[in-house]
Amino acid sequence: MPAPHPLALDLRHVTIDDIGIVADLEATRDPQDPRDPEMMRYWWTSGSLSLVSSRLVAMHEGKAVAFVAATHERWGDGPERFGSLRVVIRSDVWSEDQYTRLVNKGEAWLASEGVATVVSRIRADFRNELEALERIDYREVRRQNFSELDLVGHRDDLLRGWSKERQKMKALGVTMLPLSEYKDPDRLVNLYKMMVAAEQDIPSTVPIPTQPFDEWMRATFDDPGVREDRFWIALDGEAVVGLSFLEFPPVRGLPWTAFTATSKAVRGRGIARALKYESMVQAIELGYKLVRTANDGANAPILHINEEMGYRVVTPVIELHRSLPA
Repeated sequence: MPAPHPLALDLRHVTIDDIGIVADLEATRDPQDPRDPEMMRYWWTSGSLSLVSSRLVAMHEGKAVAFVAATHERWGDGPERFGSLRVVIRSDVWSEDQYTRLVNKGEAWLASEGVATVVSRIRADFRNELEALERIDYREVRRQNFSELDLVGHRDDLLRGWSKERQKMKALGVTMLPLSEYKDPDRLVNLYKMMVAAEQDIPSTVPIPTQPFDEWMRATFDDPGVREDRFWIALDGEAVVGLSFLEFPPVRGLPWTAFTATSKAVRGRGIARALKYESMVQAIELGYKLVRTANDGANAPILHINEEMGYRVVTPVIELHRSLPA
């Protein structure tokens, strides 16, 4: 019996009206955590203020069957020009030839924008995609741990840990509270300074740009998954010295840890651990059963905290790079 004729993937530029169909395509990759369309709307608008992007979609019978997203930071004075590339093809029409063609399409746009190094991040269990990228000279440069915490199975341990950490922070004179209860008139400026400084300590091969305050405000608080009453901070005296918050998707999917960090001056005092317990117990109270997180494989302190709390690694996320011809 002859093989079925491959489906033609005719790409066109996306519009905001395509968010729902692209989110549905993305949802097929992990049905347990389907992509939230309102979160995607944020990523395409407020969440990408510092990015230049090209997004393409292919349709069949009213549904998205392929998606190509190529992005890069607005160019500054730095010599390194990285761009990111994401290619998704629905599994029932996937072929290596089609996948490689769409990768080439995204790379061509990135090259036209002056990108020198393309970055693609693929879950380790998507072996076909990894092997296809490796065959066209993409090489692994680092890994993240994609992990999840069973809030039901670990509920009692988490509640005990939360109580213990609260007592410890009280003894240290550290106050933990939701951002909504932090009334300092300069609270957002204080939070901004602490947060952007901590971001520079995240292990990364790709430079992390510092957003201007106005862009940071929109990128953080336009996020439909972020609420000030679910955004935990730590105060040492009047100084903001730590934060931890989850993104709670408003339509569908699982909550993810967005960021946990402390100031360099207070590291080693257990503040990050205490803040994570606050976030997890709040998620339990809200009725969630699972929480997910992604952490760089070289970030030993946070990985140690996750292991203590009961997180289990689901799969690594592989970061691959390819240099484009000059």
